[in-house]
Amino acid sequence: MLDDEVNRRALLGASVTLCAAAHARSSSAAEHQGESNPSFEQMMRIEGGVRLVSQNGTTLDIMCMSEGTFSVVKYRSNSNIDREGFFLKARAASGIHFEGGILRNGDCGLHIDPGKGLLHFFRQGNLVLTDTGTSKHAQHFSFPFACDLYGLGQFRDAIANYRDKSLYLAHANMDAVNSFLVSPHGIGILWDTHAATQFTSQGRHLTFTNDASLTRYHLCLGGHIDAVIAAYRRLTGKAPLLPKWAYGFWQSQERYKSQQELTDIIDTYRAKKLPIDVMVQDWRYWGDESQFSGMVWDKTNFPDPKGMCDHVHSHHAHIIASVWPAFGKASEIYQALDHEGLLFKGTHWSGGKVLDITAPRAREIYWSWIQKGLLSVGLDGLWTDGCEPEFMSTGNRYVTAKSYLDNEKCFVGNISDNLMTFSYYQSNLIYHQSRQAYANKRPLILSRSVYPGQQAFNAITWSGDTFAGWQTLNDQIVAAQQMSLSGIPYWTCDIGGFLVTHRFPNGLQDSAYRELYVRWFQFVAFLPIFRAHGTQIRRELWAMGEDGDPHYEALKKALKLRYSLMPYIYSQAARVTFNNETFLRPLIMDFSHDPKISAYPNQYMFGRNLLIAVVNRPLEAPQTNYQEFIPNYAVVGMQGPAAEVSFFEGAHFEKLIETRASDDLKMSWFGDLPIDLKGKPYSARWKGRIVAQESGIHLFKITTQGLIKFVMDGVTRVVSKGSEAGFATKADGAVSFADHEGDDVYSFEINLKAGQAYAFELTQSQPKHDIVSLWVEWVRPSHKAELQTSPNKMIEVYLPLGSGWYDLNSGLTYQGGQTLKLRPSIQDMPVFAQFGSIIPMSSGIDYAMQTPDQIELHIYTGADGNFTLYDDEGDGHNYEQGAYRNWKISWNEAKQYVTFHQCDTTYPSAAREISFTIIKHDAQSNSIIKKVTVSPSKTSIIGF
Repeated sequence: MLDDEVNRRALLGASVTLCAAAHARSSSAAEHQGESNPSFEQMMRIEGGVRLVSQNGTTLDIMCMSEGTFSVVKYRSNSNIDREGFFLKARAASGIHFEGGILRNGDCGLHIDPGKGLLHFFRQGNLVLTDTGTSKHAQHFSFPFACDLYGLGQFRDAIANYRDKSLYLAHANMDAVNSFLVSPHGIGILWDTHAATQFTSQGRHLTFTNDASLTRYHLCLGGHIDAVIAAYRRLTGKAPLLPKWAYGFWQSQERYKSQQELTDIIDTYRAKKLPIDVMVQDWRYWGDESQFSGMVWDKTNFPDPKGMCDHVHSHHAHIIASVWPAFGKASEIYQALDHEGLLFKGTHWSGGKVLDITAPRAREIYWSWIQKGLLSVGLDGLWTDGCEPEFMSTGNRYVTAKSYLDNEKCFVGNISDNLMTFSYYQSNLIYHQSRQAYANKRPLILSRSVYPGQQAFNAITWSGDTFAGWQTLNDQIVAAQQMSLSGIPYWTCDIGGFLVTHRFPNGLQDSAYRELYVRWFQFVAFLPIFRAHGTQIRRELWAMGEDGDPHYEALKKALKLRYSLMPYIYSQAARVTFNNETFLRPLIMDFSHDPKISAYPNQYMFGRNLLIAVVNRPLEAPQTNYQEFIPNYAVVGMQGPAAEVSFFEGAHFEKLIETRASDDLKMSWFGDLPIDLKGKPYSARWKGRIVAQESGIHLFKITTQGLIKFVMDGVTRVVSKGSEAGFATKADGAVSFADHEGDDVYSFEINLKAGQAYAFELTQSQPKHDIVSLWVEWVRPSHKAELQTSPNKMIEVYLPLGSGWYDLNSGLTYQGGQTLKLRPSIQDMPVFAQFGSIIPMSSGIDYAMQTPDQIELHIYTGADGNFTLYDDEGDGHNYEQGAYRNWKISWNEAKQYVTFHQCDTTYPSAAREISFTIIKHDAQSNSIIKKVTVSPSKTSIIGF
């Protein structure tokens, strides 16, 4: 419920006083922001809503496509555009009423002020948001009061709260935009223009700015964030169940170089009795770059891909492989697409070209090759890499956007109006075609990019090619929560970071990195998808050492804990599908009443019952290379939101080749340069401002080759002639190279003041062609201390108000509202269960679809509790027709008994009776165990 100062007057009747008050507030906001709103002279009913037309030809359509949701489209009446987008093709919601300038949708309403072009949105009589109009390609909103804001997807440099922040919404390798913004007050805005956008929050005002041909957004309202996300899913598509095996452990590596290597890995997992479900084959299984992602298999190293898949399947495991939307010029699919003009003109870094995924014929050809080259040999899913789409480089959102925009047109129109949607088309195609071709299997897609609604296609997003470091781990924890709040339930990341040696040149020989890897592994064990992947070091568990090694034992413990929780995990997944719930639950979802939770961004709920506190700093060994990338949001332009970089042919700025926007002060491979500079000496100049995030002495570190000059705040901080060492190094434009061999390192210190912007100019001259290495990093005053080991090896864990909590490691109980100081060993991760939690577990399974001999049912007493234990066939789509078991189990605290309620649904292979070991935990750390066998077909009560 909103504060009393916010207008609480009833919506019904739409009194003149209420409308005048809302109008006054919105008009004031409009005047403040300088909008010029059209006056609408015509108003007419359309299906599911109303249409307004202005004298200048602007049309405004307002529709109610689902309960609690208003969809708004603004466009020029004579324009030839896709008004509907992806989500306005369905029938409108029922129970829509329009009278007296008010459009009602359930308990939500919209008052239209046609004279000023203002839209006032209400819920239960309370004003929640005003559309204050558009100006200069900007859409403006005003809240009744300033509020916290979350969602928008996942970004490399994560922001925990977007209140009073600005953010460029565009895809890149480590930035996946799901443009759904939510407030804990039950408000969600889905920005749906398909274009890159600058988002700005200032006070109670929001602005979305782009040059799209239309404005289209959807307002989702509810009593809380869960209701808002449910409204988003009703509009954009529910999230189907993944195959049960997808919730197990995924083993991946950049890359397995032969099928023998891959099959040896699965053999070793089974021999060591380490649970596993998915083997992943990364790129180059097709051979050389001329066949890049050509949906063929290199006959030397992968002579029998079907036999490889069969071998994995024989171990009760599954296999997926990566596929790009770009193809080498010698591949048959390239020839087929090129023959029909279905490839973009821009060059992909492999030397091939990217297909126009928006063209139906391109999708038809693409699918035919996927099916006959990959799925037909037995792959169980696909990993769609580089689907922003990637051309030469996607490490930077501005560069990624420009590379795509340079192609100008796609099948459905201007790329500028379709910039964000590539992965949506791709996932939609693969999901629906896979369902049709393989009716007994649930599709599975691992995607590096995302668009609203992609959850409807069994698509999992992961966070791209991250760099190892404790700061990265902290960013990933926040990114996971923001993606979840944006309505996407399935997300994961590369355990330990994709790239390791930039900060940990000794890799697994460095005890500091092994500690980081363990803590990252423990974190991902409590994500919806549990996947190890990366380069430079081996990622199999035994790479950490043999039996008895504390780090290896820690990985084994976390892995087995994950598998023991499989009944809990699969049941939570069912809630996502059937109830539109959220799997990974940031604390703001369940404890918004507690003001202290914002100080603990490393904590979240895993399902409804388990509180996870990730160990997010070193306790054993400090990270010695503690510099970090200057975050994107700290690198801005002299006037605009991003810095400017100009590239020149020649080492002395002889010929300007290209100028682009950039908020990233790093180049690490050849694709970061304009393609016209390949094979040539070059020079570059960056200009912009660096915004200090905290006050104090900052250490800047620049790692590079060639001539370098860095001027900041009017003072030359670094100037050098470089060295000749680079001639014999591996700094050849690869993503990474051995310990920056041949690079020069420069550093300086400067005292900065938080919030102040400092002008800088950075120039680099590189006489050695194709040598790409430039890294500008800093050490914030607080950061070095954060990366030292805690003197007492302790971390703080906050237990939210409103519940009592069990520490699953110690068995001790605590009341909420207090901060604990814990000393977790390397094998322990702080996990807490709420009072009243019922946690089903199955110890001893080696793969997710294995039927356990019995289920352990842990009852954490102290409050009444309920849990719905879900199961089905584990794959296929029969569950959509009711072939599942949804079994309610409850705990009565007063009477101390468990009830297994009669279950009216089942599936053909379901057991008629199930053995449970019930373990009742109490506040005195006592446990009572009972073994029972119960039938889902009748109610059973077990007393204690």
